[in-house]
Amino acid sequence: MAKKLDFDKEKNNRNDNVIEEIMQADFPLPKQAEDAKNEAFSRIREMAAASGHTENTENMVQRLQEKSTEKSTGSSGKKSTGTAKSHKKFKTVYKTALGLTAAAAVFSTVCITNPAFAENIPLVGNVFKQLGNSMGFYGDYSKYAKQLTDSAEDGELADTDESQEDGGNPQSAQAEDQNTTENNNADKTKDNESYSKTVDGTTVTLSEVYCNEMALYLSMTIHTEDKFPDTFITPDGKPNIKLSENSTVKYDYMDEKSNLFNAYLDGKMLDDNTYAGVLRIPVEDMTVDEAGWTKFYEVRNAFFKEKGIDVDSEDFSFDKLAQTLGMDEYSDEKLPQVGGPAISDYVKDIKVPDRFTMEMDLKDIVGTLPDDQDTTPDIPQDLRDEYNQKMAEHGISTDDADYESLTEEQKDLEHQFFTEMWNEYFERYPEAIEGNNRYNSWTLKGDWKFNVDVEKNTSDTVKKDVNVVDENGDGVLSITKTPFEITMKMQDPEAKYFAVMLDANGDIMPYGGVSNSNNTYAIQDRDISTVYIYLCDYYEYMDELKGYYWSDDYEEKAKTKTFKQLLDERAVASAEVHFDTDK
Repeated sequence: MAKKLDFDKEKNNRNDNVIEEIMQADFPLPKQAEDAKNEAFSRIREMAAASGHTENTENMVQRLQEKSTEKSTGSSGKKSTGTAKSHKKFKTVYKTALGLTAAAAVFSTVCITNPAFAENIPLVGNVFKQLGNSMGFYGDYSKYAKQLTDSAEDGELADTDESQEDGGNPQSAQAEDQNTTENNNADKTKDNESYSKTVDGTTVTLSEVYCNEMALYLSMTIHTEDKFPDTFITPDGKPNIKLSENSTVKYDYMDEKSNLFNAYLDGKMLDDNTYAGVLRIPVEDMTVDEAGWTKFYEVRNAFFKEKGIDVDSEDFSFDKLAQTLGMDEYSDEKLPQVGGPAISDYVKDIKVPDRFTMEMDLKDIVGTLPDDQDTTPDIPQDLRDEYNQKMAEHGISTDDADYESLTEEQKDLEHQFFTEMWNEYFERYPEAIEGNNRYNSWTLKGDWKFNVDVEKNTSDTVKKDVNVVDENGDGVLSITKTPFEITMKMQDPEAKYFAVMLDANGDIMPYGGVSNSNNTYAIQDRDISTVYIYLCDYYEYMDELKGYYWSDDYEEKAKTKTFKQLLDERAVASAEVHFDTDK
């Protein structure tokens, strides 16, 4: 029977000013916005003509267009510090307000009926909102993320506030305005130097950062002077772009810097020259004791050598290693059971502090070319023939379907011949190695260095022990829910299990696309008031259970037995977890 666990969600009463900030922002309108604005004014003229007030309305439209131009270009005139002093002035302001209301109403209608225009309104310093639901781990980051770039309107809004507080003294207001503007401009210059760098015509600008108990999210834009390279589009509709693996990050709580492996960005093209994306760094990558692991591997390999095992030999295999050490299946964690070193003696347990600084050195940006531009050489026929000949001489089938019928000796030989073929291939075409490929990828060369101050935000993060485990304690130990993802902590040294999480409707939770983990799920718009956790035998799940859910006729099969009911019958262990979503 599944266990029931109740989660108490931490409540918070934040004031969300995002809408107000966006509505008050000054930004240059794109062409679609200008077209919509002009269409709005044209409609006002048409309405005025029908009512017989063409001349007065035309004057009003002219003034509105001038104001609109000032707003869209960021120009600012003298700010009003007083109030209306006559009935006549009040009537003028009232009429102007009516005109603005009419323009806003028509302009809003154009926006609503043209969603493409609304999407293209630039949201300065807010890449998360710009990406919206196109992100794998999407949600309202404005509540949690720290903005790294200042928007241009901040200085102007500060000027307005100080003018009003001055009590209406024009000279004092003008002097304080000038001082405030100079200070703000100095701050902006500093921020631009810190968070926006240009190398060889490519500008990388960091936008926001958010870090919780499970991952760090860093949003950025990449802008090129020339058109952005053509890029392969993944099945989920995203450009395949990553930071090169020679890029590094150094956390101030760690002794050494580490490389950014698998640093794929989750984002989209905003225009022909601009890409916006998010780098997700899982916490486990931020807490790797590199020096400790290096020492452990040295001691471990020395232990292997004492047992007559050379990890660098061509015929090395983990099956042979396990057999020599008397293990059913090899595992670093179980080495102490056979007299080997313990990981905990060398590797420190590192925690991410509440505040830290990271130094990033982004060397290159790499993208995959579209299929029709991929010029990676095929394996030459002479190498294929040589491989097939060696296989035939040893009576080994080249049919994948017969692989499981091979003896262990034949499998080792097949692995040896296959490796020899690829080694020869890479000697002929060294650039074909992944990560240094001139055939199927493009590279934006650069060296963009940033220092980013990070403060962990753990609000709305809940961790709970669930213990969905077998008799040996292997399985899902706990789950952690953040505003955007749910992660299961596994203990499975022999890789026997596959853990599954279903939402409240009994559907498999989505992975999010950039987590690089089978145990991290994106919340997105799923109902997670209840989630179901199942621990399944790995091979049974992969060979049988998984296909049941993903089959084309699942909806029909679900009328008789749902996927949840199937897992209820077949899972090794399970739990039903409830999240309290009461406000």
